[in-house]
Amino acid sequence: MKLYKTLILLVIFVTLAGITASAMPDSIWVGEEGNTAELIVITKPPKDRSATFDRSYVISGYGKEGTTVAIYKLAGDVYLKTDYVWQIGASTYFAIPIELDNRKNILLCRAEDNSGLYQHTILEITYLGNSISDIMRNISVDATNIPY
Repeated sequence: MKLYKTLILLVIFVTLAGITASAMPDSIWVGEEGNTAELIVITKPPKDRSATFDRSYVISGYGKEGTTVAIYKLAGDVYLKTDYVWQIGASTYFAIPIELDNRKNILLCRAEDNSGLYQHTILEITYLGNSISDIMRNISVDATNIPY
């Protein structure tokens, strides 16, 4: 009987731990601040603003083991959650590859641990584009208009 009670408590604990680990909100209002600043340190970008010629960018750093890091994108007066999420493991490092949409990408990096502490860091990453590839992308060829 003790074994069954122990197993039931273990299943309940694992279920609740899974629910709290995925408790990141779907949206965050602009101006909302975290309740700590000690969960993660972002090393890339080295400052809160960065620019790149590549569409893909990797946000990286280190932090407290077990912390979940999620990326939100600014949409009007709220930040909306993206699919870019990372669980910090024993190495304490994280690297989140993201795709840049616009010229100017305003992102919110939210780190949250199981105790309810969360940290917000706002990043601005500008996609500079590649002028030659942008020009080539806009060229269209109609095969019916090619003279023989």
